[in-house]
Amino acid sequence: MRIVIPNDGQVELEDPNGFTLFSVAAANPSAAAVLDAMAGQASAAPEDDHVFVAVTAVRSLAGDHVDREWEAGMAKMLEFAGKNGWLNESGDAIKAHIEQL
Repeated sequence: MRIVIPNDGQVELEDPNGFTLFSVAAANPSAAAVLDAMAGQASAAPEDDHVFVAVTAVRSLAGDHVDREWEAGMAKMLEFAGKNGWLNESGDAIKAHIEQL
């Protein structure tokens, strides 16, 4: 699963059923630009090349893919992320590496 933010700023989700990877790919890969494009659906992470993306934003971007099977996959992904320290303190956002699109 990868959140994609091209130059036009239109945020999309690639591979919404790909629960083994999670990242953000942006034309402008700065954390500030990603936070701006995500419009309140992401927050800063301690590292400059990461952000925390709200689980609600991922669910919204997944759109019609969200069903029981999707929710089960997301729950497993969140459990794994939690065990590895990749969730924010409240557990409602997933840490994502920012890469160049």
